[in-house]
Amino acid sequence: MQCLKVDESGCCPMDGVAVRGNLFERRHWLYAFFRERVFRDHTEEIKRAIFPREGPRPGTRVLELGCGPGFYTCRLARMFPQIQTIGIDQSVSLLEWARSRASESRLDNCSFRHGDACALNAGLEEVDAIVVSRLFLIVHDRERMLSEIFRVLKPGGKCFVAEPTTRFKTSLPLWFMQISALLSGGGVAGQRHSPSVKVLSPDEFGRLIHSQPWQQVEMVYRDGYQYAVCAKHEVLGPVAASAASLDRNAA
Repeated sequence: MQCLKVDESGCCPMDGVAVRGNLFERRHWLYAFFRERVFRDHTEEIKRAIFPREGPRPGTRVLELGCGPGFYTCRLARMFPQIQTIGIDQSVSLLEWARSRASESRLDNCSFRHGDACALNAGLEEVDAIVVSRLFLIVHDRERMLSEIFRVLKPGGKCFVAEPTTRFKTSLPLWFMQISALLSGGGVAGQRHSPSVKVLSPDEFGRLIHSQPWQQVEMVYRDGYQYAVCAKHEVLGPVAASAASLDRNAA
């Protein structure tokens, strides 16, 4: 199964991603406002889910997919100076915003890359933890992305996923971005597709998460969000290795 791209390093899309990509570039500041001021902050949940009680080991590598303005990439880097955090996103403007924030805070232990969540670049293999927040809403090939997450995690690594369950609240940022673009005269009228999101039902979310051979999965549904904390086998056994190989070959 081939992963479609917006450009040579864009995130794999669903219908209308070209419009969304333009919107995220032209109204990146508005999306950054929502991410930093409106969306729920899951930092404490992430910390408890992916790090041991005594804290992360020096040199721990944490990857945030769909990092946008670098909210968690910067927060975790500031909270744990001994780790390295990496943010990946398809929006050049949001990545510039994230780098500016990191520079202002003098965070030397975080970096940002323009990349494809469905085909992570060389150099990202073997990360200790991955954070994914609100990203499955806007990608088409979700299983492909999850298989990439599984692939690049170290044995024993963990993934934290947070997805909203309410379509109305979830769609508000895109609506405001679209309205802002229209009012400024640079709107999306006449475009072939319009921005949209896909909120996963609990059953869809569960099937997606269990599409990979995790050693352990913990799922929680609370306050308008569904969470999954997934742990990879310390040493991938023959059954899990065979299943993972089949998934990659099928993709």
